[in-house]
Amino acid sequence: MRCADPPEALPAEGVSTPGPGGRGAALRAGGRLALALCPLLSACARELPPPGTHPDRQPPRISRIEPPPDSVVAGFDGRIRIRFDEPVNIPNDLVRRIVASPVEPYQMETGFSDMRLRPRDGWRQGVVYCLSIPDGISDLLRNRMEERTSFCFSTGPPLEDTRVSGIALDAVTGQPQNEVRVLFLAPGDSTPYGALSDTEGRFSLRALPPGEYEAFGFVDQNRNLSLDRQLEAHDSLRFAAAPGAPVELELRLVPADSTPPRLLRAEAADSLTLQLEFDDPLLNPQPEAPTVAVRDSASGLEVTVVALGIGRPHEAGLPPLAASDSVGADPDSLPAGEPGAPRPGFGPPAPAQEADTAAAPLPSRFVSLRISSALGPGTYRVSSRGFTNLRRLVGGGDTTFVVAAPAADSVPPPAPDTLSAPERAREP
Repeated sequence: MRCADPPEALPAEGVSTPGPGGRGAALRAGGRLALALCPLLSACARELPPPGTHPDRQPPRISRIEPPPDSVVAGFDGRIRIRFDEPVNIPNDLVRRIVASPVEPYQMETGFSDMRLRPRDGWRQGVVYCLSIPDGISDLLRNRMEERTSFCFSTGPPLEDTRVSGIALDAVTGQPQNEVRVLFLAPGDSTPYGALSDTEGRFSLRALPPGEYEAFGFVDQNRNLSLDRQLEAHDSLRFAAAPGAPVELELRLVPADSTPPRLLRAEAADSLTLQLEFDDPLLNPQPEAPTVAVRDSASGLEVTVVALGIGRPHEAGLPPLAASDSVGADPDSLPAGEPGAPRPGFGPPAPAQEADTAAAPLPSRFVSLRISSALGPGTYRVSSRGFTNLRRLVGGGDTTFVVAAPAADSVPPPAPDTLSAPERAREP
């Protein structure tokens, strides 16, 4: 940086100039002041690259990790130290976004070009630690690291060649779920090995000590790093981790629920189809065949149900209606599907011809019924039993619905009389 000219080159306007003796002293004092201020002004200025060089556009890189990745450090009691190849800016919330296994809170300290980590409650001995440092760290020119950095080390056992990966899905919609925490717990061991799903619902963990585990996937709503079954959507699976045998899991997270499904309402979707709605999503297919009875409230006569499926009428896999079925139908004339096929909505799903492209049927709060004949005007009572929700709780319930009489102007007019008088005279 070039400093300003001495004060004599910039006399202040409206200020008298001192005499010869005083002027020299003033100039010497002003020069010393300018020279003293020059380094301070340089330090405050933004550092620029030398002329003719390209500006730094490379993000910082990790130059060293202590303890070294994949090392075994028995009795380790220090701090993980991550060094960068240049000065860095580390976001204050970075420690909350670190994915660590075992799953527990961490404390972070930062330096000019490094960061240091330690579990809040100290290191566990005889376990494998794996950490994933998130993106967001930048240098002083705001070049930002865009990828995570992952590494493992051990405080006792050797690191085995194991890998567990999988996907976390919403059980109701079938869509991948982001930030699902997955805990891997071995019988008799309280060490909470774990992983976190990404934006595509994928999660993975390597170097898990071999053995039998139960995986718990859950949406950690209260951020306490543990599963609250009465609050959070979750799922669980059992598996075995072994060297050289990768494991792939599929977790379908079910909303927390402690009550069985309850029938809310029923309505006629068309002349031969009824739609029931429950307060919970129901398993699709149902593990056991539920029962539904439909009766005319006035006469007590039961309406024959010839098919039932989980979902709205266009989703439930009911037999198609023929053109002649718009008014009524004989139940024996309705198509029954392939010989030996289960009724829609019950038992295991039929094997797909192309398993890699076929989508599993989704749960639904709706049940569709095909009845044997069109309902006349009146009030009908529906009784349902044996329906299973996603938490495998069984319920049902009763409700009524009304079929209104057709409006007068909707009755078709009689056909015009086209017979001639002689033809009418010959009619019996």
